[in-house]
Amino acid sequence: MEIIIGREEEKTILSDALRSGDAELIAVYGRRRIGKTFLIRNHYQKYIAFELTGIHEASLKDQLHNFSRSLQGAMGIAVTLASPANWIDAFGLLSEYLKKVMKKEPVVILLDELPWLCTPKSGFLQAFGHWWNTWASRQPLVKVVVCGSAASWIIRNIINDRGGLHNRVTQRIRLLPFTLQETERFLQHHGVKLDRYQTLQIYMAMGGVPQYLKQVQKGESAAQTIDKCCFTQNGMLKTCQQTLT
Repeated sequence: MEIIIGREEEKTILSDALRSGDAELIAVYGRRRIGKTFLIRNHYQKYIAFELTGIHEASLKDQLHNFSRSLQGAMGIAVTLASPANWIDAFGLLSEYLKKVMKKEPVVILLDELPWLCTPKSGFLQAFGHWWNTWASRQPLVKVVVCGSAASWIIRNIINDRGGLHNRVTQRIRLLPFTLQETERFLQHHGVKLDRYQTLQIYMAMGGVPQYLKQVQKGESAAQTIDKCCFTQNGMLKTCQQTLT
């Protein structure tokens, strides 16, 4: 398990939810590259019983096939599982699997990139809400974590839902960029030694986003890193290129 830098409040929320005597539905949202999946996977590593990540712009058929492959991996079997016909059947299969693995310790179900799972006319949200209300919410050991980079979608369709998931979220975590102090700790943890002024320059250029901070290499100055990431042809943060005519 990798060390989680910072995120103290978020780790407390996750730990409290894990120890609670109730089923938990935890919504985690924030911009891309901010570390949502990293936080959940590392903090809940030994408790994750099933993980499903939505596929961008995939069809319902492909999403359901991805579900069956993920369930196969969780079960640790070599036999390929048939894809469920719909999301109601999919969550039914998930319940049957969880019944077999639930013993005395909590089990975490991670549904990552949830907006991508909810394809048009797929019935995903309706099936998920029904599964939560009729089965999962009655299982004290079940801790469901839903993640998404489309924050407005998570807020509108999960946290503020007026349908089957109305007031069902038990914990919410909005993951923000690192603070300046956390940025300094992150760089030091990765062996990067910069003075406070250069750390501030890195922070201002990269906004405290962990994935971008990983671009800072040992021995590089802040100016070298910013030039590499923002101004070179293949820089991660280069957002525009000169059009050659």
